[in-house]
Amino acid sequence: MSADSQSRRVVIFSGKSHTPSMIEHVEAVADAFPHWHLTVLQEHPPGPPWPHYLRTKLRRLRRQPVSYPLELAWQAAAWFRRTHRPSATGAVRLPDQFEDIARPNVDVRRCESLHHPDTTSLVHSLEPWLGLAIGAPILEPHLHRIPRHGTINLHKSLLPHYRGQPPGFWELHDQTDRTGATAHRVDDGIDTGDIIAQAALPVPPYATPEGLAAQLDRLGTDVLIDALRRIDRGDTAPTPQHTTHAMPNRRPPWLTIRSTRKRLTRRRSPRRSRHRPLRELAKRIVLVAYVHLWAPIRNRVRRLRGRCHATVLLYHRVSDDHLDSITVGIEQFNRHLEILKRHYDVLDLPAFLRRRGQPRRRPCAVITFDDGYQDNLLAAMLLRRAATPAAFFLSTDIITNNAAFPHDLQRLHRRVPALSWDQVRRMAGWGFVIGNHTATHARLSRLPLNQAIREIRSAEQELDRRLDRNGHERCLAYPYGNPGDITDDVRQALKANGIDYCLSAYGGVNPPDFDPLNILRQGVDHSFSPLAFRAAVEGWPSKA
Repeated sequence: MSADSQSRRVVIFSGKSHTPSMIEHVEAVADAFPHWHLTVLQEHPPGPPWPHYLRTKLRRLRRQPVSYPLELAWQAAAWFRRTHRPSATGAVRLPDQFEDIARPNVDVRRCESLHHPDTTSLVHSLEPWLGLAIGAPILEPHLHRIPRHGTINLHKSLLPHYRGQPPGFWELHDQTDRTGATAHRVDDGIDTGDIIAQAALPVPPYATPEGLAAQLDRLGTDVLIDALRRIDRGDTAPTPQHTTHAMPNRRPPWLTIRSTRKRLTRRRSPRRSRHRPLRELAKRIVLVAYVHLWAPIRNRVRRLRGRCHATVLLYHRVSDDHLDSITVGIEQFNRHLEILKRHYDVLDLPAFLRRRGQPRRRPCAVITFDDGYQDNLLAAMLLRRAATPAAFFLSTDIITNNAAFPHDLQRLHRRVPALSWDQVRRMAGWGFVIGNHTATHARLSRLPLNQAIREIRSAEQELDRRLDRNGHERCLAYPYGNPGDITDDVRQALKANGIDYCLSAYGGVNPPDFDPLNILRQGVDHSFSPLAFRAAVEGWPSKA
């Protein structure tokens, strides 16, 4: 690496507000290029924001005289509903602001305005090698041309189509079959500069605006890093954009958002028979009574005795590509996290295990994932944004060999991608627990004892070789998870092979003095409504 490469200074232009994806993009750049020095310039206007805020609201009111008042009313109702409890642990947490990014090569400076003369002078004094626009307002030419190699912007669509905002929504509104992310040079237009890197994303069959936006956030990070690596190597060949006369998209009216979401919800909702409405109503009444009447009374009684339950939730895939018994939707998963944080203590798995036998005064929940699908990286991103811990149990040989899971070949007749070890290490670096799900996802009860133990040992050795797992309790989540999928001989041999805890997958909740070799887990899939999910966490008998 040349001395020039080691001393490169990059200026990141950012607006006064920031989103989780902006924090993630800056983190990713800092990690991918530790030899670069990143200076984040974030707008921080002095004085009260009310004059500008009111002018903006009045302009929107003139454009949307019906939709905008309804949107404000909806936002007010949502604000009163969002009374989240903090997570019980803080090891898994996305930084709240740029200043909290714990990287030695990141420096954050605030300015009155990106276009203030003092800011321009500061950028000149830094002599930046490159500029990045991450959540920045439209940059004036005298600013974005200062860096030696210009300024790069990340736009979450397949330019030249769908310029403007918000990411992914208008593609869903127009029912297009793909979207993507683009890293392009900033010029005097809006999202019109030459393209440096671009990647397409097929719109999933059951996509929602929130779910597609999350996928674009993750894809955008990859595209940005790809573009910067090309620039770093000096092998860029920018592609001019095709001419388009379409105006950049604006934020859609609330009524447009509602109608689009309603159409998409109908597509992913299970069809209900017209001949069983009374049965559906009766089931809902029973669940409402269980969750809101019986469970609170029962929990108060258990609290006095220190006997509140713990629900260990089991997920496999978080994806909008499938509707099956091991998949939840992306937006649906976010709703689950909101419900858990609002009503329960969410513990990481080691904390839950260490508290075995101690009095438990509140119901708690633990989140686990099995198998190691590639979309678990997206789930980890969402968990980190929600500051919610989780444990991921991996089948190590399938990850190493990029192989297919047997149950996917049986049900879907195709391979669903698994995580890579680089992605697993990234998740472990974020603070998530990584555990044993055997080497090949074997049904242990069908194997001779020595072969079953070899499956478990091999996975443990591979996890130890690939990851730093010092201090983590050794746990096995045995594949398929039913009582008949593991034998008593295998359970009795676990301690001798370094496994202290064993997790099942056939439903149920755990008392404070749970059996360490038979920790019950409740499976979750796409069919769980918010009410059904609450009922399952409270112990309502449901399918695993």
